Order: sequence, then structure tokens, then C-alpha cells
Amino acid sequence: MPRPKAVPVRALFFFGVVALCGLAAMSVDLGQIKGFMPIRYVRVEGEIRNLDAAEFTRTLLPLTQVGYFLVDTHGIEEAAKSFPWLDSVQVARLWPDTLLLKVVEQKPVARTSDGGLINDRGGRFSPGNIQSYVKLPILDGPPGQEKQLLSMLYLLNGKLKQKGMRIDSLKLTGRRAWSARLASGVEIEFGKQDPALALERLLTLLPRLGEARIAALQKVDLRYPNGFAVIFRPQSQADLVSLAQPDCIARGRIRSRIYT
Repeated sequence: MPRPKAVPVRALFFFGVVALCGLAAMSVDLGQIKGFMPIRYVRVEGEIRNLDAAEFTRTLLPLTQVGYFLVDTHGIEEAAKSFPWLDSVQVARLWPDTLLLKVVEQKPVARTSDGGLINDRGGRFSPGNIQSYVKLPILDGPPGQEKQLLSMLYLLNGKLKQKGMRIDSLKLTGRRAWSARLASGVEIEFGKQDPALALERLLTLLPRLGEARIAALQKVDLRYPNGFAVIFRPQSQADLVSLAQPDCIARGRIRSRIYT
């Protein structure tokens, strides 16, 4: 039977010293090393446009006053995320006395009907004052449908761009019915059909109205299987033109007409 190898006395002495040092470190009161190697600098990297830098600093600074080794980077990240304009943050220690915060602000691309904003990933956030973003389109729909609404907004605007048009608001009801309002004020009812396909059909048939009638549009209803209905603005020149007989002037004003 092989005899076990003997451990050198020097090795035993070394491990014994390490163990004693570990026990000594564990017995030290954390309060005694709280001020050891303090954080002297907090460096923030990232483009800041809307984040209140002064309030951001006041909130996080007390969390850094525990020394380089005891600073809770995860706790600082969680505290930073309480600021609505902050999309993400990474906190790291830089030897020997610096704390680095890499921040990324929210990128708003749309508004919500209740005064909030939607970022470029379809995430909803509520920063309070959004006066600088009142020109962004409004997305209105059931909670959790922001990504679908944003995706549809991009798709529809891509089709409208060639006509010099864009969507000012897009709505999805709880019954899955779509509607939109263009920047020109024209309202479009899509119903429960695919808005992208319905819009393609509309853009194909729209030239039949002529430029004057297109400019006078108030509402377009696409909830018809073989055509669409239109309503013109009151007192518009298009109201006086017969859509059935485009070259003649009708005696009565036409408020709406179905095109097939």
C-alpha cells in the first residue's frame, strides 16, 4: 500500500499564516475601513440631454461615501435607474479612487395618449415634462402593444413618405381595430384588416380623386371589401364636384362617396 506524501513544513506554515490573516480580516469592524481609500472622483460618460445632472449627482453621491472596496456598484445602478430619462447605466470602479458611470439616455420616438413617451425599442417611460417632444407621433393602444404600434408606425410611414405624407397618431383598440390621423389632419379608418395592405390599396386608388380632392380630404374609411369611402372638408371646392361625373358641377354638395 503506497504511503501518503508528506506535506512540507513550510507549506503548512504558509497556509496557517493565510488562514490567520483571513480570520483577522473577518474580525475587523467594517465601520473601521469605511473611510479607507475613499472615492474621490465620479466620472460620468455618455451623451446627456434631458437627464437632470444635478439631481442625478445628489442622489448617487451618498452611495459612494463608503470607500473604494465597500461601494455597492449594483445598488448605485438600481438607484440610477429610478430616473425616467435613463435607459441604462453601467457602474465600475477604477483604481484607486474613481467610480465610472456609463449612462445611456432614452431615445424618444413617439408619445403616448396619457402624456408619456415611447423609446426606439418600443419601451414606455414617463419623464413628466415632454414639452420638447410634442411634435412626435402619438401611439395609443392597450398596455403591452407599444412594440407592435411602433413597428406599424414605421411600416405605414415608409409607404406614405413617397406621397409626402406622414402619420401624426396611430391607434389600436382592444378589439384589434386600427385607425390613424395624418399630419395633414386626414383621418383613416382601417378596421380590423392589415393596415399596411389597406394603405397600399388606398395609395393605388387615391390618384383617381385628383389633386384638388386629395387636398380637401377629411376622412377616409377603408372598412369596405371593394373600395373606400371619403368625406371632404366642409365648404371645400371638392364638395361641389360630382365624384360620379368628375367633369361636371353637381347642384348638391357631396359630403362623402364610396370609391371602388
